Amino acid sequence: MSTAQSSTGTGNAGPTAVRLLIDPNLETCPDFSSDEYQDVRKAFPDDATAITALTTGWTKSNDKRKLQWSAQAAEDEAARQEAENLRQEAEARAAEEAQKTADEERAEAEKKKPKLGDFNADNAPPSFVEARISAFAQKKLEKMEYVVLWPFTPTGLQEAASAAISSVEDTSSFRLGTDTNDQLTIHSGPSSATHKSMKPDEDLSWHDFELGHNRFIKEIIRANWSKRHVDALTQFFYLIDTHTLREQKHGEKILITYAARYRLDWHRTLGTDQSFNIARINETMLHKIADEHFYKLRANEADRCEYLAFFDSVLVLTILLLCRIFLLCHNCYLSIHCCYLSIRFCYCYPSIG
Repeated sequence: MSTAQSSTGTGNAGPTAVRLLIDPNLETCPDFSSDEYQDVRKAFPDDATAITALTTGWTKSNDKRKLQWSAQAAEDEAARQEAENLRQEAEARAAEEAQKTADEERAEAEKKKPKLGDFNADNAPPSFVEARISAFAQKKLEKMEYVVLWPFTPTGLQEAASAAISSVEDTSSFRLGTDTNDQLTIHSGPSSATHKSMKPDEDLSWHDFELGHNRFIKEIIRANWSKRHVDALTQFFYLIDTHTLREQKHGEKILITYAARYRLDWHRTLGTDQSFNIARINETMLHKIADEHFYKLRANEADRCEYLAFFDSVLVLTILLLCRIFLLCHNCYLSIHCCYLSIRFCYCYPSIG
């Protein structure tokens, strides 16, 4: 009966031991007196000697295999235990890595979690609460981006307050743009939806312009703009406010137009070779803007005169036609002519009419 499987090893130890497949403790000694072993017994002097020799040989072989089986079982248990230890170590490392990752994610989430700032229990409430600017304007200033003065005017502040009360202030929007590799990307940014009636700086009244830029200076200081930039803008608005052109007719409108154009261009060119000192008024460009303004006024006046000439022609033809009709019935040409002169006078001089 075969109870082992042979295998050949490599290395200095030579051939490996034959691995037993069946536990020799479960084997029973064959009956050597049976007819099956008759031919084997013929090699011995007699059957008794043969049976004794064969039984003794099998017993020695079985005992040897039992020792080998015990050693083999011990080796198998050691190998199994080593594999189990490796598995447990791997699971422990995986669990440790998972716990570390979870802790890092928890710590990162804790960093991003909004937190209430502390307060000074000894300070009394302020005597004046300033109106809050919109989230749109706040984010623009935090990102050091250009923003018009409208959100800082009284009307712009009222719009921000109304939006905050009604919980409709939309502070996010998306726009298409390109990255450094000219790839199309989507950029997020603040939305101007809060300010439904927002105007460009050129269309502001002098009152709104003055109040708006004063609040704007306060807010850029709060937004931690550099002192150099704050000082330049402060000086710029001071020069606009105190310019002698304000004493002239249309002077304030011209100064607002200049301020709007140059503040936008100053912000656009920051950090480039085209940057300039905004605190220095370019009188030449100021006069050009004045020329543009008066040119537009003259053009509007020419359009008005052209319309008036057309109105005169139509009115005269209408009156003449009515005169011919009325003269057939009544002699009222003079009264109709007086009516025309009255209408013409009121149109040309509305303040008097």
